[in-house]
Amino acid sequence: MTTSFEQLLELLSDEAQPFPTAKLSELSDLDAERVKQLREVWNQFPVDRRRMLIHEIGIQAELRFELTFEQVNRLALSDSDSDVRAIAIQNLWECESPDLVPHFLETLNQDPTSLVRSAAAKALGLFVWLGEIDQLSEDLLHQIEEELIRSTREDQDEEVRRHSLESLGFSSRKEVPPLIDQAYRSGDEAYMRSALFAMGRSASDQWGPYVIVELVNPSPIIRKEAARAAGELELREAIEPLIELLDDVNNQVRDSAIWALGQIGGEEAADALLLLLDSAIDDELTTTLEEALDHLAFVNDTRDFLLIDFDDSEELDF
Repeated sequence: MTTSFEQLLELLSDEAQPFPTAKLSELSDLDAERVKQLREVWNQFPVDRRRMLIHEIGIQAELRFELTFEQVNRLALSDSDSDVRAIAIQNLWECESPDLVPHFLETLNQDPTSLVRSAAAKALGLFVWLGEIDQLSEDLLHQIEEELIRSTREDQDEEVRRHSLESLGFSSRKEVPPLIDQAYRSGDEAYMRSALFAMGRSASDQWGPYVIVELVNPSPIIRKEAARAAGELELREAIEPLIELLDDVNNQVRDSAIWALGQIGGEEAADALLLLLDSAIDDELTTTLEEALDHLAFVNDTRDFLLIDFDDSEELDF
C-alpha cells in the first residue's frame, strides 16, 4: 500500500499534477529511511518543482514553528541548480550544527555562482557569532574567519564581498575593523550599508560616532541601517536623533528608529514611543510600537535590577 509520503513524491515528480503545497508537511522531520527515499528520486523532480519545493518549505517553516525541513534543505545543498542551492542555504539560517561549516566554506570558495557564494557568506555569520561566544571550536572559527577575510578582499562579486564583511562584523579579529572602516569610507552606498550592518554586530563602542553621524544621512537606506546599528549597539547618545527619525518620511527608517529605541530603553525613549502610539492610526505601526515598548520595558526592568545595591550582610530569601 502506497504511503502518503510516497504519494507526495509521486506528485512532486509529475509536472502535470498541481503542486502539492498542502502536503509538504510530510517532508518535516524526516527519518533516515525517508531521507534515503527522497534522495533516490530527488533528481527526477523537474527543476522548477525543486525550486518551488525548496521555496515553499522555507515559507512553511517560518509560518509553522513545529515544522522542520532541515534534512530536505541539506539534501538540496548539492543540487545542480544554483537557485535551489542558494535557497537551501538561506532556509538553514537557524541551524547551528558545526557540520554545515565545511560545506559553506567550500561553497564560498568554489561555487561558480555568485548568488550561492553570497548565501554561504551570509550563513557563516551565525557561526562566527557562535565562535565568539565559545560555542564553536577555536580552530573552526579561525577557518571561517580566514575564508571570510579572503572573500571580503578577493571575491570577484561585490555582493559576496559585502556579505562576507557583514558576517565578519561578529568577529573580534584585529583585521576586521580596518575592513569595516574601508567599506564605510568607500563612498559607495551599498558598501556603507554593509559597514553599518557590521558595526551593529560588533558590540564595539568605537563605531558609535560613525553610526550617529549617519542617522541624518540624505539616503533613507543609510539612515535605516544606522538606526538598526544604534539599536544593536544600544547607543544612549543616539536617543535624540532616533526620536527625530520617528517623523521620517520613509516608513522603513521610522520603523527602524522605533525598534532601536526599544532596544536602548530609558525614560526619554519610552515617552517618545508612547506619544507616537497615542496618535497611531495604522495597525502595523501600532504593532511595531507595542513590540518596541514591550522590549523597552524589559530593558528598563533589567537595568533597574542590575543597579540594585545588595547589602552583602543581608540574607536574601528566595
